[in-house]
Amino acid sequence: MPDPTPPPASAVSLRLGVVVNPTAGKGRGARVGRGVVDRLVAAGHDVWDLSGHSADLALEHARRAVTDGLDALVVVGGDGMVHLGVQAVAGTPTPLGIVAVGTGNDFATKLGLPVAEAEPTVTALLTALAAGAAGVRTVDAIEVTGTGLSDRRQPDEDAQVPVRWVAGAVSAGLDAAVNERANAMLRPKGASRYVVAALREIAAYRAWRYRLTFEHVQGDAAEFAAVTSLPGFTDLGAEPDGDGRRLLWDAPGALVTASNGSTIGGGIPVAPEASIDDGLLDVVLAGDVGRGGACVLFPLMLAGRHLGSRRVRVVRARAVVVEPGEGAGHLPSAFGDGEHLGTLPVRAELRAGALRVLVPPVG
Repeated sequence: MPDPTPPPASAVSLRLGVVVNPTAGKGRGARVGRGVVDRLVAAGHDVWDLSGHSADLALEHARRAVTDGLDALVVVGGDGMVHLGVQAVAGTPTPLGIVAVGTGNDFATKLGLPVAEAEPTVTALLTALAAGAAGVRTVDAIEVTGTGLSDRRQPDEDAQVPVRWVAGAVSAGLDAAVNERANAMLRPKGASRYVVAALREIAAYRAWRYRLTFEHVQGDAAEFAAVTSLPGFTDLGAEPDGDGRRLLWDAPGALVTASNGSTIGGGIPVAPEASIDDGLLDVVLAGDVGRGGACVLFPLMLAGRHLGSRRVRVVRARAVVVEPGEGAGHLPSAFGDGEHLGTLPVRAELRAGALRVLVPPVG
């Protein structure tokens, strides 16, 4: 891997774990992964390749290494690899390094990291490592719980309710249905598969019935009035601790996305104003828009203009419980960072400062 502008060498040798997705970036992941390991070793670090023949095995390796005192965990791939890494390091002091060479790199983009091209992504990682504490940024993450979640990434076998961590967004509406359909399709390959899946989901559009309970909702009187003007909202009053209000939304809906980051699906700006360090979720929801409305809503989402729709609202809250409404029938599964999480109901809670990431210092 060429290195025309090498970063400063690290003053301290660190114990680093690397997990590679060999299929990331249409198969570039394995090649880039070898280059990452070589560059880290050349910088004087002790590097452990924690990749396995499956995501579950790689995660088991990563968790064990973090417990044993790993200085940083580095993932090579897209948002799916970020999701795997977050399961291992969220809530721990161990920072996550991201070499973003996948098809979708939403979380890395939000962090301001280089994406897609191997050389700048690896150089950014090395620069952050060489900067020590100045190269670590603390951000928020979403803790998702629910009895219907897949427990394959649940660290505590004795836990009563499975837990999954999400870096970017939890989806449970039209975008989740598109994700689910795309994952089941063999063709076409790449990003075009998601476009085809979206067109098919829109053609088969039906509103789903949801019951959403929002906790610690923030905003002034005008913002509350604007949010609750969407049919189906009930104001449940102030939180007992006085920090925000509690709202209920019980209605047919098309879109339910609880966002920490701004984009999903490789750049779709579902929550353009979301921040990864403000301690709040931006929950984007849309009421029943009908098939014709869905044909309009999806292009608006692609352009980041959907928040201007009269049927779309953004609720800024600490947590949200997403349940099927009465007579809901089959609802899409919940997805996080583009990965299948499980069936509803789920509770998504923003955990402030739960994740430490390697980012080169500015200036």
